[in-house]
Amino acid sequence: MPSHAAIAEQSLSFSPDMEVEKALKELKKKKTESAAIVNEQGEVEGVFSLQIVMKNLLPVSVAMADGIQLDVTVRAAPGIAKRLKKVSPLAVAELMERKFKAVYPETPIWEAVNYLVSSNDPLVVVEGQNNKFIGLITSQSAMDELKRLQESET
Repeated sequence: MPSHAAIAEQSLSFSPDMEVEKALKELKKKKTESAAIVNEQGEVEGVFSLQIVMKNLLPVSVAMADGIQLDVTVRAAPGIAKRLKKVSPLAVAELMERKFKAVYPETPIWEAVNYLVSSNDPLVVVEGQNNKFIGLITSQSAMDELKRLQESET
């Protein structure tokens, strides 16, 4: 089965210049956590997600792989909230993940599932060699398609 069948119904895309605050509102409205960043030519430039925003809110020492181990509680919540206020007016292109996994519509579903198992990131589905955005495959959309297939077989 090709992977295009597992594209999420709520696949969102934003322009690179959309403000982070507006993008976050749109993600919440559509009840999803990520969107592709697509330029005027329809080409995917990156992925924007709640996880990416939260990662940008953390102090560098905490965001490191192991972070800094402290024996005392650090009251970082106000600082993180202030950082959110600072990133809200930025363009999503400033925070987006430029390295993303893309597949073609005819890529077998097992390859998509294998990627999703090893990553928290959505899988971008693009058209041919021109990198035109078609949709996103999430863990939920892949599971929904597998369930639909299972039900259709019985």
